Amino acid sequence: MTLAPRSAAYIALLVALGSFGPLTMSIYTPVMPSVGHDLVTTPDSVKLTLTTYMLGFAVGQLFYGPLSDRYGRRPVLLGGLLFFTVTTFGCSFASSINDLIALRVLQGLGAASGSVLGRALTRDAYTFKEMPLVMSWISLGQNIAPSLAPTIGGFLGEWASWRATFWFVGGFGTILFLVTLLGLGETNKYRSERIDLGSLLRGSGEMLRDRRFLGHILPLGFAFALNFGMLAGVPFILQESLGFSPQEFGLIVLLSVGGFTAGTFVNNRLVGRIAPTTIIRFSGWFHIAALVVMAALSLSEIVTWWAIIGPHMLLSFGTGMMVANANAGAVGMFPRLAGTASSLAGLAQMGMGAMGTISVAVLTLVGSRYIAMPLVIGLAPFAVATLLSARLLRPGTGAPKLES
Repeated sequence: MTLAPRSAAYIALLVALGSFGPLTMSIYTPVMPSVGHDLVTTPDSVKLTLTTYMLGFAVGQLFYGPLSDRYGRRPVLLGGLLFFTVTTFGCSFASSINDLIALRVLQGLGAASGSVLGRALTRDAYTFKEMPLVMSWISLGQNIAPSLAPTIGGFLGEWASWRATFWFVGGFGTILFLVTLLGLGETNKYRSERIDLGSLLRGSGEMLRDRRFLGHILPLGFAFALNFGMLAGVPFILQESLGFSPQEFGLIVLLSVGGFTAGTFVNNRLVGRIAPTTIIRFSGWFHIAALVVMAALSLSEIVTWWAIIGPHMLLSFGTGMMVANANAGAVGMFPRLAGTASSLAGLAQMGMGAMGTISVAVLTLVGSRYIAMPLVIGLAPFAVATLLSARLLRPGTGAPKLES
């Protein structure tokens, strides 16, 4: 049975497509220290498995959107889901850290299909004015799976091994492939007759020269750098420095993800009352405040879990307010190239997210007297950049000019 666009089942598919990329990342974070012990490698090498996943995810953003603009959403999505599922199961059999790093790149390439095409499918079904609210609810739904994932990953890590997290995600990918194969019809009404590299580059160039487009994707990208940097650093602080088990970490991190959920709820209440651009410009202040609080607690030598998770919640709250508005604004401006716009938005998110993890990976997060300060120092530039790049958007601006 075909899923009708704008139906509840269609929205559920959009949520699932947007979820499995973040789920793959967050379910893995509680078992990262276990990966290091099992494969006899250093914490920095394990962090690279998170970085390379995001690099693969970022590169994948470049292909799925343009291909779906030409060939349609359905066949490109099916190919991406199949590739993701195969490489995910491959990760579960990795025998060395180098094998796992290489497979994580490929896994990220496959995972990119869900987020890119999920945004494009949303643009296919909803108008520009509808998108901020629709994407806000979808973002809230998408946050449920990643928020539960660390708890699931922690239990799987203690019950079986870190490899079980990949079995779980591979099963989820299989289900998504079957649902798409059996239930999703084609939604792209603007398919071109061929892939014209010149037209693609001109379209991408037009987007990247547009102040408003950059004002949406750059703050979003810097916000992802902050959040993924936290994901790379916090597990080692809580487990290696403070002694929490993977299962305990999975439960504690639910609080920080709850910050994102609260931010999304607040955004849902504000949409229609306050311009989305104003919300984007304001939400970055929560990132600044979070790092200031974390630094103050660390310099005061307060070494406890809530001194890490509390600021993480505040940072996640700001991101929760921003994500739906930034995605809707970026993708909604170019309906005929929605896939390409989605690719560029996703590239900013995952590319800068990888930069955040690299920034954290080069710093020593364990064994310092002020255990959170390297994390604060590594992420502070991204917080400042979030605020500055949001100034590309003028306060209170409404719907942008749509390309024809």
